[in-house]
Amino acid sequence: MTTSRAAPGGWRSIAVGAAAVCLVPPALLGPSGALFVSLSALLVVAVPLLRWPWGRVTGSAAALAALAVSLLTDVLYAGRPGLTLLWMPFECAGLLVLTGRLVRHTRSRYLVPAGLLAVLTTLALPLRFTLRKPGAGADDVVVMVLVTLLPVVCAVGVGGYLRSADNRRRRAVLRARREQRLQLARVLHDSVAHEVTGMVLEVQAAQVSAHEPGESRALLSRLEEAGLRALDSMDRTLRTLHSAEESREDAAGEDPAQPSTRVHGVADLPELVGRFAESGGVKAELDLDDEVAGALPREIDEAVYLLVLEALTNVRRHAAAARDVRVTVERAGAELRVRVVNAGGGSSRPLLPLRKGGGTGLVGLEDRYRSLGGALEAGPCDGGWRVAGTLPPTAPTASSGNR
Repeated sequence: MTTSRAAPGGWRSIAVGAAAVCLVPPALLGPSGALFVSLSALLVVAVPLLRWPWGRVTGSAAALAALAVSLLTDVLYAGRPGLTLLWMPFECAGLLVLTGRLVRHTRSRYLVPAGLLAVLTTLALPLRFTLRKPGAGADDVVVMVLVTLLPVVCAVGVGGYLRSADNRRRRAVLRARREQRLQLARVLHDSVAHEVTGMVLEVQAAQVSAHEPGESRALLSRLEEAGLRALDSMDRTLRTLHSAEESREDAAGEDPAQPSTRVHGVADLPELVGRFAESGGVKAELDLDDEVAGALPREIDEAVYLLVLEALTNVRRHAAAARDVRVTVERAGAELRVRVVNAGGGSSRPLLPLRKGGGTGLVGLEDRYRSLGGALEAGPCDGGWRVAGTLPPTAPTASSGNR
């Protein structure tokens, strides 16, 4: 059981006062009842107010020990019953707090026995007086149990509610962390991996062919630009992760000139296809409908760019001998169609023969297209490979299934 941190000064004063009140009646009761009363009252009042764990003693162990001592006192107490009413409210309040905390913090496998023990101990506390009162009957016992039952039910309800809230918060944190990891993986896959693959292709091509001094300088310039773009993507990702951990106040004062992310879209396709043609030595053409650029929602615009980026990256990795690549983005009735087709490309030696892993880009892209109300397919086409996607002209609303 996890308990609160060190109590502030006010709580310490309350604990000292309660302990003093609990110690006065034992002194009046005499040796026959002083031992059990003092242990029971002090433990039950002190355990909720102290900081746990204390050494190897956990909060759950201390709570169960306090409950056991309280039950033992119910059985063995032999003092005068009238004086028990002086310290019983304090012990009852401590038992209610322990009941709520055990219900909230106990592990699931021990929740039922620990909860039952706490409930029974709290209900048994008033019987310590009632059963020893001269002339007390069964009606008195029932009345005391019923009177105590309501606060016990409230303690169990509060503990259960807080336990449910803790579980929801824990699941929300896990989901947020998972989304953050997936976002980081998408950025690394979509941007960094694309640039690094292009750099590897340039270096491989340079190893098998001689270059003039001017061509070498151009090659080094392209490698530098690709490396800077990859570093820029990583920097933006790190800024995004850093800003996600800041408070709202810090985020509100963040420099607006430093955006957390930059979304690429259809307007960036000419530059992307041009870089691909220059770095890969493959003829690449772009057929872009003039009405598409700048007229799409952000989600649709980014999805188009990511499809082309993923397809061109796969051409570099898996179709080193491709002769040409054609990229088409056009409207077809109520749909927006995106196609990337490469002719040829069958190669006995893959671009990165020693590289392991991969193969998740198209899967993640397919999920993205499906969430936007579109579809994606990929497969062989006329001796080459084709990646095609369809999207609606507008992004779907949250009620229509957007993630």
